[in-house]
Amino acid sequence: MPVVGMSIDSINAKKYAEVTVGVKVNSNTNLKGVKEQSIPGLDKKALTIEFDFLTQYMDKKEKKVAEFIIGGSVLVVDMKHKDIIERWNKEKKLPEDLSLQVVNLIFNKCAKKSIILSDDLQLPSPVPLPFAKKSK
Repeated sequence: MPVVGMSIDSINAKKYAEVTVGVKVNSNTNLKGVKEQSIPGLDKKALTIEFDFLTQYMDKKEKKVAEFIIGGSVLVVDMKHKDIIERWNKEKKLPEDLSLQVVNLIFNKCAKKSIILSDDLQLPSPVPLPFAKKSK
């Protein structure tokens, strides 16, 4: 099941309050839909898997401090696309192997975007970054 690529269609970043010590950051992916798509010039069918990637910053009182929502789609070429669409329409699930590939790609690409957005909004990085330390 080759994942051909991913496109980002929207980015919404909002800071609601100043960050305090002890802010928690959570990120997750929401797969929103699966549909068939023709690939122009290749005479092939593909699957478009739509998603939202959400990163939320919460303070100690569980009040939202900031959030990023990145929306987009992943393009997959698969011989069993009709079976995948039927399963999605029934259960809102993808086959496990495909789901892992898609979610890992989304996390990989969107986590990088979230780091840049966090820097732009003067927030802590949502992903731990390495730091140099004094040698002993």
